[in-house]
Amino acid sequence: MVLFQQHSISPDQAKELEPGTPQWRATGGYVARSLAGIWSTAPFLHNGSVPTVYDLLQPAAKRPVRFPVGHREFDPKKLGFILDAPNPDFMLDTTIQGNGNEGHEFGVNLPEESELDLLEYLKSL
Repeated sequence: MVLFQQHSISPDQAKELEPGTPQWRATGGYVARSLAGIWSTAPFLHNGSVPTVYDLLQPAAKRPVRFPVGHREFDPKKLGFILDAPNPDFMLDTTIQGNGNEGHEFGVNLPEESELDLLEYLKSL
């Protein structure tokens, strides 16, 4: 109830949101997930085609074309999957249709120092 009060949700609205009374609502668009812990949720993009946050900050042409998935080996510097996992179960190949890693080029022109600063900030979320 405290959360409802903090967000000025009336008692009638709160009743509708209480557990046990599920209601499906259209969002009118894409609902982005929380950024909390985003650094630990590799691989990235909607199809899992980018292995690390660091690689996501690179132009698409510089992102890894193939990388291992199906393991839990984490790269704490680049924030994502390591690229040289021993005995990988599966290699994701971004040249296969549907696996593309192009697009979403946010921050690709940042200086290296700024990229690393951004990664450190994301670790704090």
